[in-house]
Amino acid sequence: MPDFHLNYVPTFTLLSSEAHETMEQRLSRASQRIPIGVIIPALFSDLASPAMANIIQELRQMEFIQRVYISLDRASLEEFQKAQSIVAPLEEKACLLWNDNARVQAVMEKIDGLIPLGPRGKGRAVWTALGYVLTKEEVAVLAFHDADILTYNRSFMVRLLYAVVQLRYQFAKGFYARYGDRLYGRVLRLFYFPLVRSLREILGHIDFLEYMADFRYPLSGEFATFTSLAREMQFPSDWGIEVGILSEIYRLVRVPRICQVELVHRYDHKHQQVGANASTGLKKMAADIARTFFAQLSAQGIVLSNEFFRSLKLTYLTNARNAIGVYEAIAEMHDLTQYDLHVEISAVEAFAQALDQALNDFHQYPFGSPLIPDWRRVEVAIDGIMDELTDALDNPL
Repeated sequence: MPDFHLNYVPTFTLLSSEAHETMEQRLSRASQRIPIGVIIPALFSDLASPAMANIIQELRQMEFIQRVYISLDRASLEEFQKAQSIVAPLEEKACLLWNDNARVQAVMEKIDGLIPLGPRGKGRAVWTALGYVLTKEEVAVLAFHDADILTYNRSFMVRLLYAVVQLRYQFAKGFYARYGDRLYGRVLRLFYFPLVRSLREILGHIDFLEYMADFRYPLSGEFATFTSLAREMQFPSDWGIEVGILSEIYRLVRVPRICQVELVHRYDHKHQQVGANASTGLKKMAADIARTFFAQLSAQGIVLSNEFFRSLKLTYLTNARNAIGVYEAIAEMHDLTQYDLHVEISAVEAFAQALDQALNDFHQYPFGSPLIPDWRRVEVAIDGIMDELTDALDNPL
């Protein structure tokens, strides 16, 4: 989606793929001075998928990537052993981290006994790998992405990393369009954007909301940053992780040193169900996102009253229904034959229920989604704990 609009957050759209080769050459030269690693959180089902097989083959050929840290979560011993074969094509780049081995779990219990870590989830898997990377000190820049990307290729990584390694932005967030024979990204389109618009309408101009509204795909799992910055980051252990990370970066870095980069013209990965209740599927994701927003706004001294919450749901529904009309027109314009108006409306109704759940949770737990502590605090609180974790991950059996 090439354009020259000056966003609040510096934005680099994909003008042409012709510059890819030059960018990669520059990135490869820079990576000799600034070693690069990649963290990929994965369940075994993700790791064993065709999507991950392609990701591994692509990463294998990327000379500018020194290490690939795969944070394998909720896996049995048998699955870990199978996973070792799956990542073998990466050769010396591969670093398979088995989070469910007994020694790692003992370390986690020790930390949790002093500093609560919150429930296990994607956030915890990322955080565990991050602790390992910070202790090893093998890389200076880290990219993060998911294990289920169907449209992954080397230019994807070149663009994401170039903004940090070569252009020296402190943090780069990836964005793209998600569509096939229909529009995807329901939580983004029908919940996140209408929710943030509603918050801005009710609360007025707040710099944090202007920043959060400016990202093209704030819920993407792809970003890159320096390890020195990652050491100081806190983020939620649940589906609020992407919102939590953007909030942390806002706290730690000036906005002109943050950017977003269009990675591909079209992106696809596995698609989740909406979920029957607020504890599963996309409904849980929406509830976690909303709760994270409430906590972040409250932490900035903004009073969220009962009147605010009553107005928020009605304003959200108005904005979400307006959004449906726009997306219906986009689908017709591009002849997306599987666009289903009833499914879109049902999703908004489900997300409104998730918003109710988030409101209830916030009243009960005003600190929002549990934040995993930053590793700088952990290493000060428990002497030698990062070395213990690293040893447990290096020697799982």
